[in-house]
Amino acid sequence: MQETRLTLYDRLKPEYKKSMAELYKNRKHTHDSLVKALSEEYYFTEVKYGDAFDIMNECNLDFLGYAFINQQEK
Repeated sequence: MQETRLTLYDRLKPEYKKSMAELYKNRKHTHDSLVKALSEEYYFTEVKYGDAFDIMNECNLDFLGYAFINQQEK
């Protein structure tokens, strides 16, 4: 049985998706760019520093990895 990997955006916790959508509602390009970046990556260590900073700052996180649903949490 083959396991499919989920992108970071797919694994982003729903409350953080909502929070970022609200923050960037007046800056659609910024929100779309962040969604695209997360939709193209599978490992949070590959996210660009600026994108990681925006997510951590908006979600009040000390560690970017906390923003994502762990496979074992499902």
